[in-house]
Amino acid sequence: MRRRHLLSLFLLVVGAGMLVAAISVATAGSQVRKSGSAEALKGGTLRVNMHDADFDFVDPQLAYRTDDWEMLYTTSMPLVGFPEKSGAAGSQLLPIAATAFPSVSKDGKTYTFHIRPGLRFSDGSPVTGAAYRRSWERILSPKMGSPLGVNLALQDVVVGGKAFLDGKAQHISGIKASGNTISFRLTEPNATFVSILSMQWFTAVKPDTPYSSTGLNVYPAAGPYYIASRDPGRSTVLKRNPYYKGDRPANPDQIVFTPNVNQDQSLLQTKAGQVDLDLEFTPPNANAQLGAQYGVNKGRFFVGSTSCVSYMSMNTARAPFDNVNLRRAVNFGIDRPAQVRLLGKYAGKRTAQLLVPGIPGYKPFNAYPLAGADVVKAKQVGGSAIASAPTLNIVHTTTPSAINRAQVAEFNLKQVGFKVNDVPTPATNYYQVIQTRGTSYNLTTNGGWCADYFDPFDYMNVLFDGRKIQAANNNDYTYFNNAAFNKGLDRAASLSGAARAAAYAKLDHDLIVKYAPIVPYVLPTNTYFVSSRTKNWIYGAYFGGPYLNALSVG
Repeated sequence: MRRRHLLSLFLLVVGAGMLVAAISVATAGSQVRKSGSAEALKGGTLRVNMHDADFDFVDPQLAYRTDDWEMLYTTSMPLVGFPEKSGAAGSQLLPIAATAFPSVSKDGKTYTFHIRPGLRFSDGSPVTGAAYRRSWERILSPKMGSPLGVNLALQDVVVGGKAFLDGKAQHISGIKASGNTISFRLTEPNATFVSILSMQWFTAVKPDTPYSSTGLNVYPAAGPYYIASRDPGRSTVLKRNPYYKGDRPANPDQIVFTPNVNQDQSLLQTKAGQVDLDLEFTPPNANAQLGAQYGVNKGRFFVGSTSCVSYMSMNTARAPFDNVNLRRAVNFGIDRPAQVRLLGKYAGKRTAQLLVPGIPGYKPFNAYPLAGADVVKAKQVGGSAIASAPTLNIVHTTTPSAINRAQVAEFNLKQVGFKVNDVPTPATNYYQVIQTRGTSYNLTTNGGWCADYFDPFDYMNVLFDGRKIQAANNNDYTYFNNAAFNKGLDRAASLSGAARAAAYAKLDHDLIVKYAPIVPYVLPTNTYFVSSRTKNWIYGAYFGGPYLNALSVG
């Protein structure tokens, strides 16, 4: 599941000229970035478990999983970002490394930022415009393997991006860095460009940071913290950046992550004060008791909304799910309420579509049953192709909740008439398995999406534009590629305002009803439990989780 990223709807629908006026207004309030409360004590070690998982990557240009980004925000120094504040204040995009929002040329194609003087990496070296140019080079370089920037078509956003991706240029010609100034020349006006820059991919990295297809584990960082040590599968330790002089909080002396802990054991350790929280969610069967004992959002047990949608995915490039009728049959056959019940109390709301409330273009419709599986309809839609279908490889991770989810889905599929093969896969390489072109999976019961930035493009175009499919690191791990749908994506992306929202609403309906590559089932909430010594909880709209650097212990 990928990282979400919220911002004002207004900024996403205005044209380039109006964008300048909008962000100029925001600048006046951007001088107040201090956050936290009287509870925010400095010092000590924040101890964080990660049940049954570790970070995929801690390299900022390879990281793209939920918990990866939450950790990296503590080390990040983006040009623009979100403050460590709760509620609406935490959704206000602000300059971070930049002195102000960018100046934008009259044609809406050139964005120029000035960087605050005195910023330093954890090794003492200065942060300049070249640090941000390097982050773009690393996100689009073929030397990084299958570069993640392709998933957002970033090579087409900035002039010279395509030539650089193709290995025909040493630098991206449209990005100019000189001292504390950096400018971006876009191929066309793009009202979401400033929002894109707040993704963790675009944090400052040293200009000589090497390319790596496997990722760096330890490197200088310019945010409040840096990665002091990492032993993959065993521990990751963050320490305060001694050169950080900004006003973002840096309360613990260090933050220690321990991965691959049993989920139930992690909860017991948190109750006993041996650890301070689990970066993942609480055990679903514990939520009702936690809410009753501690209350909700009253100090120890927290529930927060997200911009996420959870869904199961079908591999449309491989039989039998190259047959759309079988994909629709699965959508009728999956018991959505049962899946939501597995997540425990406070889990979220059932859904059968991709877009989520609050995203422009969200228009609720129920093409498939939300009250339970409709086996009769599933058999009718799938017809004789169900019995002749090859055995389905059902891939899922090995957490208890993931195993339970897969078992319920497999029971549903057997009722419909499918044959199934259960394929448990460790979380550490789960995404590598399903996101590699040519994969042998048929259906995965783990998956979903949280917005990188608050626009329907980030759901529809990023996830289902089949022209972006590459060798690995595919967001479109259904491998859905339809020329008519791709054309509709291009048209919707070119629009603004109400017309844009209407176009994406139609695409949402067509994707689910006409093509059905996924089985959406829940709009999830996030649940956390913390130790009694953990204070200063700030639930960030940016992440759908706590700001780790703002937490205090003692």
